[in-house]
Amino acid sequence: MATVEIPQQLADFTVLEKLGMGGNGTFYLAVPPARLGLATDRVVVKVFGGVCSDDAYRRGVRELRAFAAVVSPYLAGLYDAVLQGQFMYAMEYFPLGSLGSPARELGRDEKLAAIADAARGVDALHEAGIAHANITPSSIMVTETGGKISDLGLARVLAADEPITSFAQPGAVQYMDPALLAGDVPSRATDIWSLGACLHRALTGDGVYGEVPDTQPLLAIRAALSTPPALSENLDRDERTLVANCLALAGTRPSTAMEVARRIDALRGR
Repeated sequence: MATVEIPQQLADFTVLEKLGMGGNGTFYLAVPPARLGLATDRVVVKVFGGVCSDDAYRRGVRELRAFAAVVSPYLAGLYDAVLQGQFMYAMEYFPLGSLGSPARELGRDEKLAAIADAARGVDALHEAGIAHANITPSSIMVTETGGKISDLGLARVLAADEPITSFAQPGAVQYMDPALLAGDVPSRATDIWSLGACLHRALTGDGVYGEVPDTQPLLAIRAALSTPPALSENLDRDERTLVANCLALAGTRPSTAMEVARRIDALRGR
């Protein structure tokens, strides 16, 4: 099998290693250029697949600037955006990884703390008029004390004129509100659905749609639209109630992501 070459440079970022792929892009650990004046010597550079137009680049930068302007300790730091054929941006590096790919095994309370903090970050975005639109376990980063939300749903922004099937990742479909798949725009409510789906995965290890097709986005979307979400029997009563509320399967969906965070906090230590 041929070895995939890892670039030594991405713009003026010096690449150290490839961290993985996901969210329509590839992630690299890199050393930032001196021009950014950062206090850290490690950042993550995400490179989106495909050639990016100037218009798409401007849309992406506008979204990143809006994200970066929101002040919250629960949002990952964003440092730079570059267009060199492909769109790429630099963000904060998290040595502990994400809920989707943690650097070590996480305990139940650690997972809950990470999701609760991510929900607080999402709430800050909502209060600033921004829907995240890409909440998955891979966008919930793990810190020593909890977590942060990262990886804004830029794939949708960069492909603004394309159908969702052109950029939706099969593995991410199970964390998307079916309303989005049916054509609705991202909102507080759709992000809260995603938080509920992530919570279900963290508590049970299962997706709300079971196993979805891994290679065909269209088949994954069809499965999500034709199959009602199902909750695991491994959830206790309070866990089940919160997830069911977030997915609008029972009761009323929480009105804010902050409410979701507080209710997750109440599940910890039990």
